[in-house]
Amino acid sequence: MMDTINMMLEKKLQSLVSFLSQINKGFDNIAEEIDCSNLKTAIIAMSVESKQYAKEINDQLQGAHIAVTAEDTDQAWRNIEQEIQEHSGNGKGSEIATLCNNCEKYFVKLYQEVLEEQLPFKNLNAIITYQLYAIECAFMKIRLLNTLRFNS
Repeated sequence: MMDTINMMLEKKLQSLVSFLSQINKGFDNIAEEIDCSNLKTAIIAMSVESKQYAKEINDQLQGAHIAVTAEDTDQAWRNIEQEIQEHSGNGKGSEIATLCNNCEKYFVKLYQEVLEEQLPFKNLNAIITYQLYAIECAFMKIRLLNTLRFNS
């Protein structure tokens, strides 16, 4: 088993960890504006999980003496906000639906890019795969709760 990772994988992991570290602030801001308690809780959970996921990846890499530093910018969230403004419709809950669609695209792209690489650590592969599926389920839940709040 390799003790190091190639530069391409390191760059992809850095992008993923940076995104996960940044995105929680945006989810927290969105959650503050939601009046539906179930939806608000689901969005806050996504925020907490994204921060936890970044830490899990970092912990695995640090255990192998590999340092991946997260960029401390909010560029990823600014891109998502821009896309929400450009693509959200006028329907009820359209901002949340657009948020889910745009965020999920970013999440899936970054996770799949990492999973396409040869991961030198079996646990890291399992963690990243789990995180990807958990994020997809969380977005399904947020979409459902967003729809249900207007059907009552």
